[in-house]
Amino acid sequence: MDLTLEPEEDIIEKIACLIDSAGFDLSDNLIVFPGKRPAHYLRKAIADKLKKPFIPPKILSADEFVDFVFQKINNSRAIEPLDAVTITYEICRGKDFIKPFFRKFDHFINYGLKLFNVLEELYIECISPDKLKEVETLIEIPIASTNSLRFLSETYKEFYNKLKQLNLSTRSLRYRAVSDFQDLDKLLPFRKIIFAGFFAFTEAEKRILKRLNDLSEFLFIRHCDDNFIEVDKLKFYSCPDVHAEVKIAGEILKNSTFNEKTVVVLPNSETLFPLIRHGIPYLEEKDFNISMGYPLSRTPVFGFFMNLFEVVNTMENGQIYVPAYLKFMLHPYTKNILFKGSAELNRMIFHEMEKILKDEDLIFTEFEWIEREIPAQVLKGLSNVYFTSKEIMEHLKLVHENTIKKFISFDSIASFSETVKEVLIFIYEKTTARFHPLFYPYVEAFIKEFEKLSSSLISQYSIESYFNFFKNFINYVRFPFQGTPLRGLQILGFLETRSIKFKKVIFLDLNEGIFPDLSEDYFLPYSIRKALGLPTYHDREKLLYYYFFNLLKGAEEVHLIYVKDDRMERSRFIEKIIWESEKLKAKILKNELIQPVTYRLKLKTNCPQEITKTEQTMNILKNLVFSATAIDDYLRCGIKFYYNHVLKLTKQKDISTDIERTDIGVIVHEVLKNFFRKKINKILTLKDLEEIEDTVQEVFSQKYGSNLKGSVYLIKTQVTRRMNEVLNYYRKVIKTQTVKVLSAEEFFEEKIFDCAFSCRLDRVDLVDEKYTIIDYKISKNSDSYRIKFEELNIDDRESYRAVGSIQIPLYILLYSKKYGVNIENINGYYFLLGASVIDSSVKFDPLSGYGHAGIDLISKLLKRILIEIHDMEIPFYPTYDFKNICKYCDYLPVCGTFTVPSKTSSAEPVI
Repeated sequence: MDLTLEPEEDIIEKIACLIDSAGFDLSDNLIVFPGKRPAHYLRKAIADKLKKPFIPPKILSADEFVDFVFQKINNSRAIEPLDAVTITYEICRGKDFIKPFFRKFDHFINYGLKLFNVLEELYIECISPDKLKEVETLIEIPIASTNSLRFLSETYKEFYNKLKQLNLSTRSLRYRAVSDFQDLDKLLPFRKIIFAGFFAFTEAEKRILKRLNDLSEFLFIRHCDDNFIEVDKLKFYSCPDVHAEVKIAGEILKNSTFNEKTVVVLPNSETLFPLIRHGIPYLEEKDFNISMGYPLSRTPVFGFFMNLFEVVNTMENGQIYVPAYLKFMLHPYTKNILFKGSAELNRMIFHEMEKILKDEDLIFTEFEWIEREIPAQVLKGLSNVYFTSKEIMEHLKLVHENTIKKFISFDSIASFSETVKEVLIFIYEKTTARFHPLFYPYVEAFIKEFEKLSSSLISQYSIESYFNFFKNFINYVRFPFQGTPLRGLQILGFLETRSIKFKKVIFLDLNEGIFPDLSEDYFLPYSIRKALGLPTYHDREKLLYYYFFNLLKGAEEVHLIYVKDDRMERSRFIEKIIWESEKLKAKILKNELIQPVTYRLKLKTNCPQEITKTEQTMNILKNLVFSATAIDDYLRCGIKFYYNHVLKLTKQKDISTDIERTDIGVIVHEVLKNFFRKKINKILTLKDLEEIEDTVQEVFSQKYGSNLKGSVYLIKTQVTRRMNEVLNYYRKVIKTQTVKVLSAEEFFEEKIFDCAFSCRLDRVDLVDEKYTIIDYKISKNSDSYRIKFEELNIDDRESYRAVGSIQIPLYILLYSKKYGVNIENINGYYFLLGASVIDSSVKFDPLSGYGHAGIDLISKLLKRILIEIHDMEIPFYPTYDFKNICKYCDYLPVCGTFTVPSKTSSAEPVI
């Protein structure tokens, strides 16, 4: 018997009324829904109706019903999809069906899971292997598709024969077995059997329903297939991005009342946490319930393992790649491992270790070196601690041995699975991660999946890349959020809404490709599906629209939200609803119905406030050791000087094999230092200016290891060529001048005007008895080092901006003071290594043409600047040139000068 309801009718309430409730025992009623969730609502509806204790009816999902019957007629063991993939892999490999790439199981797994889904669909639709073979004779298909069909039909036949031989079952096999069973009535001792909320059926389901329909106690209930909905109760929102979507949803909920009859539907699971964190942050966890599948690959646990595997994958010759190592050690789970019962102590150690490793500028190192050398250095960097370097060493060993070292080698998938579980248990027991939201259910889901792996058919396989296998495997696993379905706001995946009537519906992500997601099948294209009588994307679209329409039709208030940008379009379902209404009203409604959501941004960058000097600041300045860089910073921007040299705030350094401009500068300085240090106190000869390649190789090997590749190898080649060009230049110089190397990267401190200065001289030569200070620059442009003496007036503070850099004049003053050398017998220049051609033009002397007079003027300027810095009444002022000086400043996030400051604009995003 069939019963058809109007879309507005509540199917749950209808069933509650149809069940004979004269007594308290309703267990002789069987109710079957498409999914599990309506069972909760039906039990509540019956309870509200009876208002007394009762034994509930047997309520099952379609899959549970089939399993319930199957267990009575067959004792075969249900297998997991990965077991099925293993069987198909053995079949394909045995028959030489697969290409060389897929012969490795870790490569086959993705392909195998898709293949298994196709086999299951064919079987539940009762397609025979022979019919599959016949398709190529019925329609014209490409040769590639013909070959695929032959492969598919052979694999299909072998696969289900193999399952029966091994006494195993899959979902489709169970459906087929139940559909073929003749005496269903003898297995279903129920007074009433109700199937409710179904729309489209597979062939096996049709056969089951046909047998059930012959029973007098059977009732089939469904909503009618109506296509029209009145748009007056619908509200449409066009949003620029997901952030706006969740904000709108949050505002709707904030401005109204809600309960378990209010639902937020998320067809895209990626929107879940943006909604919780940014859309409804004002709600407590008890105020809402989540029921949907969430990818384990998007959890922090997955990220933890990806970081760990990166450390192992990037190891070379037993050495660990330091950037990957630090990334793993600073993952929230790792850095909160308890040390002496405290996660805070562990974080202190790990962050100090990060600083040390970055200062060491190491790319690769050994575990043993870290465990041996780092603890003592960590202890030096920490104050007022009560632990020893030996305790730090033991702690680092504990972390290494229970995480990274466990994953260095395996002999099977079973041992790999056990290792994953051991590491998860270690993180659970030894860190604060267990207090993180959702950590326990995430870990539980991971352990459950890897326990299945340990006992699966694949467990004894040994594969090439366990980490690749892990990634592919987890990509297919969904974590089921399970909450309290009858309390608070309901946040559901779309399929969880079937057969349930809600009063208020907020539907997000209504975009093509998301809802509906109608991606084409790789194995069975549209034409082949049509020929076989299989559901096509048109059928899937009808199924989705049916449930979508009934959800909307049954609600009193509906909000439909989508993203509209240059990549995304609104769902065809929205288009269909609007089109049907436009036809009825004979006018265009889109502009009337859709509410565009936009950002109104008023940007404002305030001018940074001057920083007044305090007693504490003055104490720091009193003991400050100045440098050329410090004075240059002060001349450009007093605030930068304050952050950099008073507060000592520095940008965190990254370690990477990707070479940046600053890295090239460090390398070049190191090469020239190492090369010329061997020539100290020698007059350069042609023989001295040879074989710089060995020095370059040595520097690169120390920093990047001996196995250079990619961009590092190319940079090394370029550096070698440039260094040879530098030596060629000096070969020409020593033909006309006598050059004696006095020092290479000499460091000293000296006082001038009662202030201490530190000085690092790249090189000092004695050229024809004249002292020459050389500073290497990788730039080709001298503008930033130039001093415009013609614009400089010692009594005009604004004219000080004419000083590009004080470095060479300051070095001359300091060298003269340190060694008692007459200033007139010292000169200096910047060696512009970035110039296109290395010739005499690479020497830039900022004092050229001014000589001693220039030094005298800079000396007076320096004295005034030092007095100004030490004057408590004079604050640290911001720069005079926001446009150019702030552009590349490390302190932009602190100052906020991302744009040229404005006094009239404001900055507040408004939706």
